[in-house]
Amino acid sequence: MEQPRQGDLSWRLSSHPVTLVTFLGFRISSLLVYLFGGLFVKNNFVLIFILTIILLAMDFYYLKNIAGRRLVGLRWWNEVDTSTGDSTWVFESADGRGNTGNKTDSRFFWLALYVQPVFWAALGFLYILSPKWLSIVGEYSLLFGNIGGGSRKIEGGLDYEKVQG
Repeated sequence: MEQPRQGDLSWRLSSHPVTLVTFLGFRISSLLVYLFGGLFVKNNFVLIFILTIILLAMDFYYLKNIAGRRLVGLRWWNEVDTSTGDSTWVFESADGRGNTGNKTDSRFFWLALYVQPVFWAALGFLYILSPKWLSIVGEYSLLFGNIGGGSRKIEGGLDYEKVQG
């Protein structure tokens, strides 16, 4: 059997395995609760919706503040000019491309970031005729915040520069 190489999708090759597994756990947990929560909580869609939103909010926080920084060297935040009230998004990347050197961490991060919304879109398509479609709209708003922030930071090789947005 061939030994795994750097860049293969094996969490054992990660520079930060605990961060990676926690990140993937948050990414997967919201989908699992939404899909299978009805098996454990009968006829209580509101509770499943609230749990899903909480898990997505935790996922957003973890992606933005911990996983993005440790796995691929990205971070972003919003600064408000108190005199004018103008909002400025600040994006930083450790090497200008959103890559810290570990190809396994980078592949897991970007794959999980872009694949999860595809699953939510598939669920949205399946549930478009049911009342559950309203919850997917809420979840999508949180997901696109992750994608927009992560993608914006790596555009144009940002290297700890402020970007107006």
